[in-house]
Amino acid sequence: MQKIYLVPVDGSEQCLSAVDHAVEAALESGYGIRLLNVQPKVHTQYAQSKVGTKTLENYKKETSDRILNQAEERIKDQVEVVCKTRWGIPAVEICEEAKGKAIKGIILAPRTAKKKLGSVTYKVLQKSTVPVTVIPV
Repeated sequence: MQKIYLVPVDGSEQCLSAVDHAVEAALESGYGIRLLNVQPKVHTQYAQSKVGTKTLENYKKETSDRILNQAEERIKDQVEVVCKTRWGIPAVEICEEAKGKAIKGIILAPRTAKKKLGSVTYKVLQKSTVPVTVIPV
């Protein structure tokens, strides 16, 4: 089983810098990369009634596909890459995805430069069972 770095992406420029760092690390180590986008679940009756459940699901799927494709383009066949979408709370889903036996580390970047660590990054650092590398922005 190939060893893999997990790289959560949200479409921000900061996350793309984490992808670049992961490519460098993967090239040095021979690891692959799993790009993960987490889309929030929307359970509110209001959103479902105004927009429609199917329309909302399609929009989130299209958004996730666009984000993952943008990150995958950045890799340009340098290393083996797999893209995955999960639904839920970002920090929880990132840590759940990292529980796979092949995942050897998480490489991520805070979404905003205003704070040293964003809330998702902070929670991942607290809950992760694998090493976490935080890329400064």
